[in-house]
Amino acid sequence: MIVMERRRVRSWHGLEFTIELQNGWAKIGFFFHPQLANFFMRYGLPEKDRVEMEILHELGHIQMFPFVLAYYIPFYLSGISGGFEIGIATAGMFLFWEVLAEAYVFFKYRTYIEVYRKSIHPITLAFWAGIFVAVLVPLIVLILLSPA
Repeated sequence: MIVMERRRVRSWHGLEFTIELQNGWAKIGFFFHPQLANFFMRYGLPEKDRVEMEILHELGHIQMFPFVLAYYIPFYLSGISGGFEIGIATAGMFLFWEVLAEAYVFFKYRTYIEVYRKSIHPITLAFWAGIFVAVLVPLIVLILLSPA
């Protein structure tokens, strides 16, 4: 695959690694994954903005990891044990992680609002509506399933 962008970065908690963007895929250190969220969030944006935001988003995953654990660990400590409950909590964790990574981009990319104001696409709006609902669903389900 062709490497579109490569950048060496360091997280606030001391991890140092390389981020590579490769035709819809991202590599963070040794972890290689498709950029599904970035595809929907950056749909229709100018390439310069899209690439910079994708790099920041991938860095945001690493920067926000401790907060994701803070979201996830209480579910296990609360005594969830069924496969369904663990699946819901895990799905919620991954969605929450996407939201936090994008919040990182929002605070780091100076013209974030301006770029989206000029180039927002309905696909992006639908994606975000779905993400926010999906982040809340695990919390609501687990609260409803918890013993009184």
